[in-house]
Amino acid sequence: QRVLLLGLAIFMLGSIWVALAPGWPAQLVQWLLRRTLQLRPDSGFLALYVLIAGRVVQAFGAGALVPVSMALIGDVFPARKRAVPLGIIGGVDTAGWVLGHLYGGVMVQYFPWPVLFWVNVPLAGAALLVLARWLPAGRPQPAGMRFDWGGALLVSLMLVALNLALNTGADPQSGSQLAGAAAGLSPGWLLVTAGALLAFLLVEWRSAHPLLNLGAFRQRAFSAATGLNLLLGFCLMVGLVSVPLYINTVTTIMQRLEPQRAALLTGYLLSAFTLPMALAAIGGGWVAQRAGNRAAALLGCALGVAGLLAMSRWQVQHSAAIHALFTQGLRGLAGDAELQQGAAFVAGSLLLAGSGLGLTLAPITTTVVDAVPEGERGSASALVIIMRLVGMSVSVSAMTTFGLERSHALLLAGTADMAQTDFAAQVQLLVSSTTQVIDEMALIAALVCALGLLFAAALRQQTAPGAAE
Repeated sequence: QRVLLLGLAIFMLGSIWVALAPGWPAQLVQWLLRRTLQLRPDSGFLALYVLIAGRVVQAFGAGALVPVSMALIGDVFPARKRAVPLGIIGGVDTAGWVLGHLYGGVMVQYFPWPVLFWVNVPLAGAALLVLARWLPAGRPQPAGMRFDWGGALLVSLMLVALNLALNTGADPQSGSQLAGAAAGLSPGWLLVTAGALLAFLLVEWRSAHPLLNLGAFRQRAFSAATGLNLLLGFCLMVGLVSVPLYINTVTTIMQRLEPQRAALLTGYLLSAFTLPMALAAIGGGWVAQRAGNRAAALLGCALGVAGLLAMSRWQVQHSAAIHALFTQGLRGLAGDAELQQGAAFVAGSLLLAGSGLGLTLAPITTTVVDAVPEGERGSASALVIIMRLVGMSVSVSAMTTFGLERSHALLLAGTADMAQTDFAAQVQLLVSSTTQVIDEMALIAALVCALGLLFAAALRQQTAPGAAE
């Protein structure tokens, strides 16, 4: 309870910080820099950095909420009844971060952007009051238990270095796709990542109270669940990136959309992927509770493969169907079989992929939470989130590098015999090349999701007899 309340309080503080950042916080920092270091930084850039610092505080508080909530489910519910509430948490969490973009886009049309952060303050305050009043305090910490500060610092360093390694140094004009992928990595930050990981493993192995009990990885189901979550994060990010890329290039060019219209259309189409995923996360808990974690995860991976394979068949002409559907509704498709089939195919592929990936969330989390003792559920739940985020980070880096390299190669090959003044042909080549790259990215994600079937098959089918009640 205390950790959950502390996380909410820090999140509320970060929201206030961000909302006020361009005002007196930035002015205070500017005054301090002038008085202590005789520096006169640009006020605009300084306000931006102060705002980013506030976002870091927000993330520090909010990052604790989901893993602590998962750990609470492990404490409150017996093992055989955890899948559904864990699925609900996964669904609510997914719905929050996938609908936030649409919510934010709508809000800033009518209110100044700081309002987005001021809204968090009464909501977090109300949650603090309710949780402080109704949430049980939980069991006291065992005597002699200490927080593993060394492990926490090392894993933080490892994750920061990994993200920096994956997101610096890309070269879209490298000689091959493999070379391009290698060029997209920063060797220095990779060394820091590897060193921090090795140090973390050594510290955790010797610690009397480790942040993460490495012995849990001896359990096949635990290792399989964490590996599957990594792959899930990779596939999830491909789905989230494909829609904006298709709308902002193919549909915008072919249908001559304005940027604001394209952004709104992206939000609408992305909901065909994200909303089914959120609902399926809840349904995945129900399936896991009745058919077992393995069956639910296998079903989810199979549906994910089917949906991603369908996404790999998107065509340029589908942009007309998407535009007609979201600008005119079903009336825009009336009487045109080609438009109807195109809209149904694109929306159906997103729905299938989102539903499949969503179904895997609850069985993964349930497997991890059930595999560890009571005192380790918090760190195990955090591992679930971390592995998914690492998978998403790897996906962004790898697919960005692949996409830039592949697009460059396709455009070079296509323009070899093309007149420089033939602008119509060049635009058509850009559109077709972008569509092909999106299709190939979806195909790669489908193969990764198919690999996930092997990990899903290693999950324990049912809660083990005699599991903690």
